[in-house]
Amino acid sequence: MVKIFLAEDEKIVREGIKNGIPWEKYGFEFSGEAPDGELAYPLILKTKPDILLTDIRMPFMDGLELAEMVKKELPDLHIMFFSGYDDFEYAKRALKIGAADYLLKPVSSSQLLEALDRMSKAIMQKKSDKGYKIAFCEQQEERKRMERDRLFDTIVSGKLSLSEMLSKGQEHSLQLSASMYNLILFQTRVSDNQEQYSDMGVIFDEKLKREFEGVLDVVLFNRLSEGYAFLMMGNDPLELEEKIKSHLGKLVSLVGSFKDMEYFGGVGTPVCRLSEIRSSFKAASKAYAGRYMLEYNQILRADEVIGIHEDSGNISLAGIDMTKLSRDIVPNFLRNGSVPEVRYFVEEYIEACGNNFESLLFRQYILMDVYLAVNEFLNQLDIDQEQVVKELGDAKAMQPCTGSEEAAASYARDLLKKAIVLRTACSQKKYRQVLDKAKEYILGHYKDENISLNVVASCVNVSPNHFSTIFSQEIGITFVEYLTKVRMEAARELLLKTDYRTSEIGYQVGYKDPHYFSYLFKKIHGITPKAFRSGGEHEVEA
Repeated sequence: MVKIFLAEDEKIVREGIKNGIPWEKYGFEFSGEAPDGELAYPLILKTKPDILLTDIRMPFMDGLELAEMVKKELPDLHIMFFSGYDDFEYAKRALKIGAADYLLKPVSSSQLLEALDRMSKAIMQKKSDKGYKIAFCEQQEERKRMERDRLFDTIVSGKLSLSEMLSKGQEHSLQLSASMYNLILFQTRVSDNQEQYSDMGVIFDEKLKREFEGVLDVVLFNRLSEGYAFLMMGNDPLELEEKIKSHLGKLVSLVGSFKDMEYFGGVGTPVCRLSEIRSSFKAASKAYAGRYMLEYNQILRADEVIGIHEDSGNISLAGIDMTKLSRDIVPNFLRNGSVPEVRYFVEEYIEACGNNFESLLFRQYILMDVYLAVNEFLNQLDIDQEQVVKELGDAKAMQPCTGSEEAAASYARDLLKKAIVLRTACSQKKYRQVLDKAKEYILGHYKDENISLNVVASCVNVSPNHFSTIFSQEIGITFVEYLTKVRMEAARELLLKTDYRTSEIGYQVGYKDPHYFSYLFKKIHGITPKAFRSGGEHEVEA
């Protein structure tokens, strides 16, 4: 509702205006009154009305002085003056102050309501444009953030030239030119292995963005389930290393401020060209893969990986319980790893075996254990055993692959990749069921003005942050964009097939404010609802 404040020294007139109009019936809220400007001023600042009705001549402080004062504090306030003095000088001052209207006493209820109605429409239009432009811009910013985070995979793919990478960066206001580069891959989790998209993760993500916002020598990318990537930039090796140490310290400190949160990081090797960042990514990924075998709460550097394997040189067939080599590590990787990480995981796993992998017997045991771990994992996903055998082959197919170290490594990589592809398919099927249920709910409730991401996430029994992530990943647009699309398509149908007024159609598709509905319709379809109905479907307005 539009809020009204009245400043009038004549009590009879003041009471007549206050009590003579059914304000709520006409969409107004009478928020306060005062007999002069001096008493009115603090009340206006407190109640923040949309419209000030004030007499010009009042004792202690007149309406003109009051208007000048409140305009400084509330520049969007609309002011309507009324006076019994038909004085041109008063009118000139009122216009100079920014009066929205000027009425001469005596003013009838109908005159006042007519003037207030004109003023109210202007106020609501302004509020709608301002508020909903902000909402629309926020949607666009969310999409831009998603595209920015996806830029990381493009940069490390090695498929772009330097000029293309710099150009892509400029599209997202990222300065990617530097003398030296390195990468940090970083992941957090709660120690009791709760769902990654918990509220704790959301809060951490927000704090992390604030921590690195505006930092020129680091570009932060959110890789969702694969954690975060930090592109580090510096002028020389020493400076770059100091920056890495400094920012790693910030990350560890930030994680430490969250109870029961753990971290693991992998640092790549420095390179002098952005076009060489792929090699730094490979090195960082190899170190990052250590999180499947090592304890959390550590940062592993690429040049330290060799040292770890040297420390593991005491592994031998005679002195180790070999079940510990795979029974915990392989299932953990199958649950959380990705196809691109398979290569690094297998390299780490084989190197951790030391010289033992040169033994045919040892290779046979390891491959059999990996095969059984994969088989059991897929069974837990309720994948039919016949399909498992069809995808993986039976144990007999393994025998020829044990003949050499490279053949064994290739067989292990192939097994793990197939298992992850099947796991992803199962997840997508599960997500598809969730998303189908969500889309069904949206189609049944898009008319409800109060429908929101939180409401739909609750309906499908998924946390809001996780739901937002999988919705954007699988559907390709954000939840708000999808909801708006559904509503606008419904509005198109109603415009074409019914005689309802535009405001009624807006209400039927979930928008109580007709200005907001028209604003969004034009943003989506490039044409106003009225012009669309008139046959201008293909005419795009400026």
